[in-house]
Amino acid sequence: MAPREGIRCWVCGRTLEEVRQTIGTAAPELTDVDRSMAKVSEARVKFAGEAGQWMDLVPDQFKAMDFAFVIGNPTQFRTIRFLDEVEHARRSHVQELGDVLALAKKGKEFTIGEIKVEANDSRRRDTVVRDLEDFERKSGRALERSKAGDEKEDAGKPSGFNGLKLADGLKYLRDAGLTYYAVQQRILEGDKEDEKKKMPTYEIGMAKIKGFPKAVPICTVCENLIKGL
Repeated sequence: MAPREGIRCWVCGRTLEEVRQTIGTAAPELTDVDRSMAKVSEARVKFAGEAGQWMDLVPDQFKAMDFAFVIGNPTQFRTIRFLDEVEHARRSHVQELGDVLALAKKGKEFTIGEIKVEANDSRRRDTVVRDLEDFERKSGRALERSKAGDEKEDAGKPSGFNGLKLADGLKYLRDAGLTYYAVQQRILEGDKEDEKKKMPTYEIGMAKIKGFPKAVPICTVCENLIKGL
């Protein structure tokens, strides 16, 4: 039988609202998920700053040139001092997204950043597929992969940086890189929700305590303490 509204715990004397307020204001424990979220957020901010500088610093005379040609010939364009950084971001962010999407669609295990997603983890896998397909739809481009896979790319869309001018390619790289971190954050947000579901709920119910003939109202916190004695 549930206690009537406003009743107090027989042990601590708190109402249900007071119990929940007290527990809720306690400093939350910092978990591995929290640390990972902070790390991804910091990396995202750093990348956004670097990508913004690339777009601002590229000389005007090169902006209309083919992205792949410029990036593929860094010794010929030595005045653009950040080309190695751009190529690294292309491989580690954009191509990794293409590899991840291909593996996720096949239901295989994959890693994005430092997050490993098992083959049977449908919740995380579906999040990745949904977000990356949405990015492809909005950009009108199929994500390029680091190696040729056994499946054909979407013939209706250009792949990766194909056909892009340098200025447009840098913008696409920035958008894809931000998506790279956003997908990781989305996975971790789901992990955080899973953590919250595992946290105990606090209620006041009727329970019998050894030595007392009748059931008394007792909150979850006090009941657990008594059980531990």
